Amino acid sequence: MNKLNSVETADELKRLGFVLIVNNKHANGYEHSDLSGRVFVKMSKTGAPVCEQPFLIHPDHVASPSWEAIKALSPTQPNVRYKNTNVTGFPKVKGSDSKLAVALDISTRADLPQLLALLGHRGFGATAKLQAEMVEVEQFDAMLSSNDIADTEREALIKARIGQGGYRQALLAYWGGCAITDCTVPALLRASHIKPWCEASTSERLDPYNGLLLTPNLDLAFDQGLITFDDQGLIRLSPELDLDSATALHLHTHLRLRQIEPRHCSYLAWHRENLFRK
Repeated sequence: MNKLNSVETADELKRLGFVLIVNNKHANGYEHSDLSGRVFVKMSKTGAPVCEQPFLIHPDHVASPSWEAIKALSPTQPNVRYKNTNVTGFPKVKGSDSKLAVALDISTRADLPQLLALLGHRGFGATAKLQAEMVEVEQFDAMLSSNDIADTEREALIKARIGQGGYRQALLAYWGGCAITDCTVPALLRASHIKPWCEASTSERLDPYNGLLLTPNLDLAFDQGLITFDDQGLIRLSPELDLDSATALHLHTHLRLRQIEPRHCSYLAWHRENLFRK
Protein backbone atom coordinates (compact mmCIF):
# COMPACT_ATOMS: atom_id res chain seq x y z
CA MET A 1 0.00 0.00 0.00
CA ASN A 2 1.38 3.38 -1.03
CA LYS A 3 1.45 5.84 1.87
CA LEU A 4 3.39 8.98 2.70
CA ASN A 5 5.68 8.65 5.71
CA SER A 6 6.23 11.44 8.22
CA VAL A 7 9.23 12.94 6.41
CA GLU A 8 7.41 13.02 3.07
CA THR A 9 4.32 14.52 4.72
CA ALA A 10 6.34 17.25 6.43
CA ASP A 11 8.22 18.05 3.21
CA GLU A 12 4.96 18.39 1.31
CA LEU A 13 3.44 20.63 3.98
CA LYS A 14 6.46 22.92 3.77
CA ARG A 15 6.26 22.95 -0.02
CA LEU A 16 2.62 24.04 0.29
CA GLY A 17 3.64 26.98 2.48
CA PHE A 18 3.07 25.57 5.97
CA VAL A 19 5.36 26.83 8.73
CA LEU A 20 6.79 24.76 11.58
CA ILE A 21 5.34 26.23 14.79
CA VAL A 22 5.68 23.43 17.36
CA ASN A 23 8.93 21.45 17.38
CA ASN A 24 8.61 18.48 19.77
CA LYS A 25 10.16 15.06 20.19
CA HIS A 26 7.09 13.13 19.10
CA ALA A 27 5.02 15.53 16.96
CA ASN A 28 5.78 18.68 14.98
CA GLY A 29 3.01 21.25 14.52
CA TYR A 30 2.46 23.23 11.31
CA GLU A 31 0.30 26.27 10.57
CA HIS A 32 -0.76 28.16 7.46
CA SER A 33 -2.39 31.58 7.17
CA ASP A 34 -5.23 30.02 5.16
CA LEU A 35 -5.97 27.29 7.72
CA SER A 36 -7.66 27.85 11.06
CA GLY A 37 -5.76 25.82 13.66
CA ARG A 38 -2.81 23.55 13.09
CA VAL A 39 -1.90 20.06 11.97
CA PHE A 40 0.82 17.79 13.33
CA VAL A 41 3.21 15.22 11.91
CA LYS A 42 4.51 12.39 14.08
CA MET A 43 8.22 12.28 14.89
CA SER A 44 10.42 9.44 16.13
CA LYS A 45 13.19 9.64 18.72
CA THR A 46 15.71 8.24 16.23
CA GLY A 47 14.73 10.62 13.44
CA ALA A 48 13.63 7.71 11.24
CA PRO A 49 10.44 8.25 9.23
CA VAL A 50 7.17 7.26 10.91
CA CYS A 51 5.23 5.15 8.44
CA GLU A 52 1.96 4.41 10.22
CA GLN A 53 -0.66 7.19 10.32
CA PRO A 54 1.85 10.06 10.58
CA PHE A 55 -0.63 12.91 9.99
CA LEU A 56 -2.49 14.27 13.04
CA ILE A 57 -5.59 16.47 12.91
CA HIS A 58 -7.85 18.03 15.53
CA PRO A 59 -10.54 15.63 16.89
CA ASP A 60 -13.29 18.18 16.19
CA HIS A 61 -13.12 17.09 12.55
CA VAL A 62 -14.79 13.78 13.48
CA ALA A 63 -18.04 15.70 14.10
CA SER A 64 -17.69 17.94 11.03
CA PRO A 65 -19.78 17.58 7.82
CA SER A 66 -16.55 16.70 6.00
CA TRP A 67 -15.67 13.68 8.14
CA GLU A 68 -16.87 11.02 5.69
CA ALA A 69 -14.88 12.66 2.88
CA ILE A 70 -11.84 12.91 5.16
CA LYS A 71 -12.09 9.20 5.97
CA ALA A 72 -12.41 8.37 2.28
CA LEU A 73 -9.06 10.05 1.57
CA SER A 74 -7.27 7.87 4.14
CA PRO A 75 -6.23 4.44 2.82
CA THR A 76 -6.67 3.00 6.33
CA GLN A 77 -9.24 3.49 9.08
CA PRO A 78 -8.28 6.67 11.00
CA ASN A 79 -7.36 6.32 14.66
CA VAL A 80 -9.81 8.79 16.22
CA ARG A 81 -8.51 8.24 19.76
CA TYR A 82 -4.80 8.81 19.19
CA LYS A 83 -3.11 10.27 22.29
CA ASN A 84 0.07 12.32 22.33
CA THR A 85 1.46 14.75 24.91
CA ASN A 86 3.04 16.97 22.25
CA VAL A 87 0.03 18.02 20.14
CA THR A 88 -0.11 21.49 21.69
CA GLY A 89 -3.47 23.19 21.36
CA PHE A 90 -5.46 19.96 20.99
CA PRO A 91 -7.93 18.93 23.76
CA LYS A 92 -6.52 17.26 26.86
CA VAL A 93 -7.46 13.70 27.81
CA LYS A 94 -9.20 13.79 31.16
CA GLY A 95 -6.93 12.67 34.01
CA SER A 96 -3.84 12.60 31.80
CA ASP A 97 -1.12 14.84 30.39
CA SER A 98 -1.89 13.47 26.93
CA LYS A 99 -3.89 15.32 24.32
CA LEU A 100 -6.31 13.85 21.82
CA ALA A 101 -5.82 13.80 18.05
CA VAL A 102 -6.95 11.87 14.99
CA ALA A 103 -4.16 9.95 13.22
CA LEU A 104 -4.42 9.47 9.45
CA ASP A 105 -2.53 7.90 6.58
CA ILE A 106 -2.16 9.81 3.30
CA SER A 107 -1.84 7.84 0.06
CA THR A 108 -0.04 10.33 -2.18
CA ARG A 109 1.21 13.91 -2.31
CA ALA A 110 -1.72 14.75 -4.59
CA ASP A 111 -4.17 13.70 -1.85
CA LEU A 112 -2.77 16.11 0.74
CA PRO A 113 -4.21 19.33 -0.80
CA GLN A 114 -7.62 17.66 -1.01
CA LEU A 115 -7.39 16.68 2.64
CA LEU A 116 -6.32 20.19 3.62
CA ALA A 117 -9.30 21.61 1.72
CA LEU A 118 -11.62 19.38 3.74
CA LEU A 119 -9.95 20.64 6.92
CA GLY A 120 -10.91 24.18 5.89
CA HIS A 121 -7.79 25.37 4.07
CA ARG A 122 -9.08 28.28 1.99
CA GLY A 123 -6.13 28.10 -0.38
CA PHE A 124 -7.30 24.70 -1.62
CA GLY A 125 -11.04 25.40 -1.79
CA ALA A 126 -13.42 25.31 1.15
CA THR A 127 -15.70 22.36 1.84
CA ALA A 128 -18.74 24.60 1.47
CA LYS A 129 -17.71 25.35 -2.11
CA LEU A 130 -17.48 21.63 -2.91
CA GLN A 131 -20.87 20.96 -1.34
CA ALA A 132 -22.40 23.85 -3.30
CA GLU A 133 -20.96 22.47 -6.53
CA MET A 134 -22.42 19.03 -5.77
CA VAL A 135 -25.85 20.62 -5.32
CA GLU A 136 -25.39 22.49 -8.60
CA VAL A 137 -24.47 19.26 -10.40
CA GLU A 138 -27.52 17.49 -9.02
CA GLN A 139 -29.76 20.36 -10.17
CA PHE A 140 -28.13 20.28 -13.60
CA ASP A 141 -28.72 16.52 -13.79
CA ALA A 142 -32.39 16.99 -12.91
CA MET A 143 -32.68 19.52 -15.72
CA LEU A 144 -31.09 17.06 -18.16
CA SER A 145 -33.70 14.45 -17.24
CA SER A 146 -36.41 16.53 -18.86
CA ASN A 147 -38.08 14.85 -21.81
CA ASP A 148 -38.07 18.20 -23.61
CA ILE A 149 -34.31 18.02 -24.24
CA ALA A 150 -33.10 16.17 -27.34
CA ASP A 151 -30.15 13.75 -27.00
CA THR A 152 -27.86 15.95 -29.09
CA GLU A 153 -28.72 19.01 -27.00
CA ARG A 154 -28.22 17.02 -23.78
CA GLU A 155 -24.75 15.92 -24.91
CA ALA A 156 -23.81 19.49 -25.84
CA LEU A 157 -24.96 20.79 -22.45
CA ILE A 158 -22.90 18.16 -20.63
CA LYS A 159 -19.76 19.00 -22.59
CA ALA A 160 -20.26 22.69 -21.86
CA ARG A 161 -20.78 21.98 -18.14
CA ILE A 162 -17.62 19.86 -17.91
CA GLY A 163 -15.58 22.51 -19.70
CA GLN A 164 -16.32 25.29 -17.23
CA GLY A 165 -16.16 26.03 -13.52
CA GLY A 166 -14.32 24.30 -10.72
CA TYR A 167 -13.89 20.90 -12.36
CA ARG A 168 -11.87 22.22 -15.27
CA GLN A 169 -9.84 24.38 -12.89
CA ALA A 170 -9.12 21.33 -10.72
CA LEU A 171 -7.82 19.44 -13.77
CA LEU A 172 -5.71 22.42 -14.87
CA ALA A 173 -4.22 22.59 -11.36
CA TYR A 174 -3.49 18.86 -11.26
CA TRP A 175 -2.13 18.28 -14.76
CA GLY A 176 -0.68 21.72 -15.50
CA GLY A 177 -1.28 21.03 -19.20
CA CYS A 178 -2.22 18.13 -21.43
CA ALA A 179 -2.10 14.82 -19.55
CA ILE A 180 0.00 13.33 -22.37
CA THR A 181 1.65 16.00 -24.52
CA ASP A 182 3.63 19.12 -23.69
CA CYS A 183 0.74 21.43 -24.63
CA THR A 184 0.05 23.95 -21.84
CA VAL A 185 -2.26 26.40 -23.66
CA PRO A 186 -5.57 26.25 -21.72
CA ALA A 187 -7.63 27.27 -24.75
CA LEU A 188 -6.38 24.15 -26.59
CA LEU A 189 -7.18 21.71 -23.78
CA ARG A 190 -10.42 19.91 -23.02
CA ALA A 191 -11.53 18.59 -19.66
CA SER A 192 -12.69 15.02 -20.19
CA HIS A 193 -14.23 12.51 -17.80
CA ILE A 194 -12.78 9.00 -17.84
CA LYS A 195 -16.05 7.49 -16.64
CA PRO A 196 -18.58 9.60 -18.57
CA TRP A 197 -21.03 12.00 -16.96
CA CYS A 198 -24.04 9.86 -17.87
CA GLU A 199 -22.55 6.83 -16.10
CA ALA A 200 -20.98 8.58 -13.09
CA SER A 201 -22.37 9.47 -9.68
CA THR A 202 -22.41 13.08 -8.49
CA SER A 203 -19.18 12.65 -6.53
CA GLU A 204 -17.52 10.87 -9.49
CA ARG A 205 -18.46 13.77 -11.76
CA LEU A 206 -16.55 16.15 -9.49
CA ASP A 207 -13.63 13.83 -8.74
CA PRO A 208 -10.48 15.17 -10.46
CA TYR A 209 -9.13 11.61 -10.57
CA ASN A 210 -11.99 10.84 -12.96
CA GLY A 211 -10.68 13.46 -15.36
CA LEU A 212 -8.04 13.98 -18.01
CA LEU A 213 -6.96 17.23 -19.62
CA LEU A 214 -6.36 16.48 -23.31
CA THR A 215 -5.76 18.16 -26.64
CA PRO A 216 -8.84 17.95 -28.92
CA ASN A 217 -7.62 15.01 -31.02
CA LEU A 218 -6.76 12.95 -27.94
CA ASP A 219 -9.99 13.96 -26.20
CA LEU A 220 -12.15 12.86 -29.13
CA ALA A 221 -10.24 9.58 -29.61
CA PHE A 222 -10.57 8.81 -25.90
CA ASP A 223 -14.26 9.79 -25.83
CA GLN A 224 -14.95 7.50 -28.80
CA GLY A 225 -13.08 4.56 -27.25
CA LEU A 226 -10.37 4.52 -29.91
CA ILE A 227 -7.66 4.90 -27.24
CA THR A 228 -7.46 4.01 -23.57
CA PHE A 229 -4.76 3.64 -20.91
CA ASP A 230 -3.52 0.82 -18.70
CA ASP A 231 -2.86 1.11 -14.96
CA GLN A 232 0.68 2.38 -15.65
CA GLY A 233 -0.71 5.12 -17.89
CA LEU A 234 0.53 3.57 -21.15
CA ILE A 235 -1.75 4.18 -24.14
CA ARG A 236 -3.59 1.35 -25.89
CA LEU A 237 -4.82 1.82 -29.45
CA SER A 238 -8.06 0.25 -30.63
CA PRO A 239 -7.85 -2.28 -33.49
CA GLU A 240 -10.52 -0.12 -35.16
CA LEU A 241 -8.00 2.72 -35.48
CA ASP A 242 -6.07 2.08 -38.68
CA LEU A 243 -2.35 2.80 -38.85
CA ASP A 244 -2.63 5.70 -41.31
CA SER A 245 -5.21 7.48 -39.16
CA ALA A 246 -3.19 6.87 -36.02
CA THR A 247 -0.11 8.30 -37.70
CA ALA A 248 -2.05 11.34 -38.94
CA LEU A 249 -3.23 11.99 -35.38
CA HIS A 250 0.28 11.44 -33.96
CA LEU A 251 -0.94 8.46 -31.94
CA HIS A 252 1.57 5.73 -31.19
CA THR A 253 2.14 3.06 -28.56
CA HIS A 254 4.87 5.00 -26.71
CA LEU A 255 2.48 7.70 -25.49
CA ARG A 256 1.56 7.62 -21.81
CA LEU A 257 -0.06 9.72 -19.10
CA ARG A 258 2.52 12.04 -17.55
CA GLN A 259 1.44 11.07 -14.03
CA ILE A 260 -0.95 8.54 -12.60
CA GLU A 261 -2.25 7.86 -9.09
CA PRO A 262 -3.94 4.73 -7.68
CA ARG A 263 -7.25 6.59 -7.62
CA HIS A 264 -7.18 6.93 -11.42
CA CYS A 265 -7.08 3.18 -11.88
CA SER A 266 -10.70 2.22 -11.13
CA TYR A 267 -11.90 4.84 -13.62
CA LEU A 268 -9.43 3.69 -16.27
CA ALA A 269 -10.50 0.08 -15.71
CA TRP A 270 -14.11 1.14 -16.29
CA HIS A 271 -13.13 2.89 -19.52
CA ARG A 272 -11.19 -0.15 -20.79
CA GLU A 273 -14.07 -2.47 -20.01
CA ASN A 274 -17.00 -0.36 -21.15
CA LEU A 275 -15.87 2.18 -23.77
CA PHE A 276 -12.66 0.95 -25.36
CA ARG A 277 -13.23 -0.67 -28.75
CA LYS A 278 -11.36 -3.96 -28.38
